[in-house]
Amino acid sequence: MARPDDPRDQAHDDAVEGDGASTSDARADGESGLPMMASVAPDAKAAAEVAKRSVARALPLFRIAIAVRAALAAMGAWLVANQLGPELADYAYAAPLGAFVATGTTIFTVARTALTQAVGMTVGALVGMGLLAVEWPGFVKIGLIAGVGVLMQGIPRFGQAATVVPVVAVLVIIFGGVDAEGYAIGYVGQFVVGMALGVLVNAVALPPLYDRETRQRIHETVADLAERTGVLAETLRGDWPPEREDWASWGPELRDRVAALDGQVDEARDARRFNLRMLWHRHDLDVDEQAVSALRSVVQRMDDVLDALAATAWDRPIAITLERDERQLAADAVEALGAHLQAWHDREGMDAASTASQDAIDALYRRSIEHDEPESGVATVVFALRAMRERVDWAAAAENAEHA
Repeated sequence: MARPDDPRDQAHDDAVEGDGASTSDARADGESGLPMMASVAPDAKAAAEVAKRSVARALPLFRIAIAVRAALAAMGAWLVANQLGPELADYAYAAPLGAFVATGTTIFTVARTALTQAVGMTVGALVGMGLLAVEWPGFVKIGLIAGVGVLMQGIPRFGQAATVVPVVAVLVIIFGGVDAEGYAIGYVGQFVVGMALGVLVNAVALPPLYDRETRQRIHETVADLAERTGVLAETLRGDWPPEREDWASWGPELRDRVAALDGQVDEARDARRFNLRMLWHRHDLDVDEQAVSALRSVVQRMDDVLDALAATAWDRPIAITLERDERQLAADAVEALGAHLQAWHDREGMDAASTASQDAIDALYRRSIEHDEPESGVATVVFALRAMRERVDWAAAAENAEHA
């Protein structure tokens, strides 16, 4: 569409042509402006979507929920701490700090953190009071505190919670004064009260279990593997060596994804401990662990297949010969494996998909042994495909038993 005339020129034309022309031109100007406004709207909408996704990544719902629980625990700790008598009320500021420490995604992790922090603070207070009782130079006391703190960090059950040992010990020495015992009891006691309230708030708030999300991620990974095997089969049927090379380096990405699933299963297991929701929300995490174990094996064997096929295409890391008919049979076997994975994802047709996968692998094997000296690379592919098929059947059987 042509750009509208300059308003000053249009006004001059209106004055010459009269009111009718003026009305017509005004209508034309209005119509010509609509596409410009419409072109701006999609850009603004896209920018809004990008901003929304950025905010969602920076402030996910689970993080907001943790922040709300921490705020409630800190406020409750402050109110309770100021009601514990004049001697302890002087240290009421420590209670909200303890409530803040006792925050996390699961009740188990919150309780474990609170317990180890309480033990670490108690040890730190005892070390500080013990050093106040001896007439040693200040630099010697500081060195001893640092040494005890580092030694405690080496105890697996304490870990990072041992870092509070030197902090509390130094605070007792600096601020304890003539009443070091009263300061230690007040500060540590209020801190522990705050952590106890933090654990209580987290328990009452019923944090999520994360088990459904974990299983969804597992299914997404299975679907992704099925899609990748389809791409690989299509590549094997095309020109050889292929122009597309990215499939040869899928291994590290897939291993990282399975490692992330391992962490999610562990988090889901921790989320169920001491969580009242598990009383009415049944979920067998052992099935998820078996699925992740199967995926780990599939990814490991898939890496072997990718290396062998890449060697037939580009002679690296070693040269392997794969004749055209063998490549077609390999494509059939890989495609059948993808259908097998998809059946696992869909939870239907497993028996037929498993049989088809076995037949395709056997066809590749029979063709490979027709040579006087079968290629080791083909043998690697056959073994890897068989191992993947068995692991998929094993994981699917466990999942079917859960739903039986």
